[in-house]
Amino acid sequence: MNSKTPDQNSDERAGAGGGESSLGARLRQAREARGISLRELSDQTRIARRYLEAIEADDYKELPGGIFNRSFIKAYAKAVGFNEAEAVAAYTEVARAQGEAPDELPTSRQSSRIYMDGDTSRSPIVTALLSLVILAIISLGIYAGLHYYQRRNTAVSTNAATPAQTGATAPATNPGTNDQTLPAQTPAAPASPDPAATSATDGLVVRIKAKGEEVWVGARVDERPKLDGNIAAEQVREVTLAPNERLTVRYLKIKAANLEITINGRPAKVPTEPPKGKSLVELVIAKDGYEQLLQQP
Repeated sequence: MNSKTPDQNSDERAGAGGGESSLGARLRQAREARGISLRELSDQTRIARRYLEAIEADDYKELPGGIFNRSFIKAYAKAVGFNEAEAVAAYTEVARAQGEAPDELPTSRQSSRIYMDGDTSRSPIVTALLSLVILAIISLGIYAGLHYYQRRNTAVSTNAATPAQTGATAPATNPGTNDQTLPAQTPAAPASPDPAATSATDGLVVRIKAKGEEVWVGARVDERPKLDGNIAAEQVREVTLAPNERLTVRYLKIKAANLEITINGRPAKVPTEPPKGKSLVELVIAKDGYEQLLQQP
């Protein structure tokens, strides 16, 4: 079992690769004299550890070549306190003896990948392409959001304009009550009973319309308030009563002429005088006896 550390194994390989007077051996001796491990030297010089081992073994074929080898030798020597000029001169002499040109740039290696193991540098072209793709995705998302917003606004505008253009009478429900506000209706024949509403409840459907101007109306079903506010001119409020419920409508005497009330589609009489001792006119509508409130044909 090998109990030696990786640095010790590297030292043995370096010693076996060159004589004690070789440049690699002298650099290794300088490193060991300072107590610097190969890992520490690699972190300090930013040179891959395998290149440092090759320098100590005088195995320059493992290095990138050209001026990078000179840079590695110089950085190694500086880190361990060895004379930089002497180290570069010794390397140049060995390189020329081996038929290499130490000042020649390598043609088959990428300088962005020679310094550290695991270097993850990326080509500028790839970076630019990725940036363009990200920008395209962001632009597409913004365009889709604007397109959806415009379509929604167009749909809302179209729906809002449809009742006025077609004369539709779709009700707008007043939240929290069962009464409904209806848009202004064009003059037509006297309204007829609404079979769907009456059959659904077996009770009454009461509609209150303000004619010509705004009218304040208060209404309650039994003791529950259903309406307490102004009805805009030509608008209609609708209240549906169960068979056992009673609707009380109150309004000012001077506004009686501006009210139109129908029960199950038939016009009702609109009282003009308030009860004795009261300031508001009252109209009480219930299932029993409501026919007496209707206008005669």
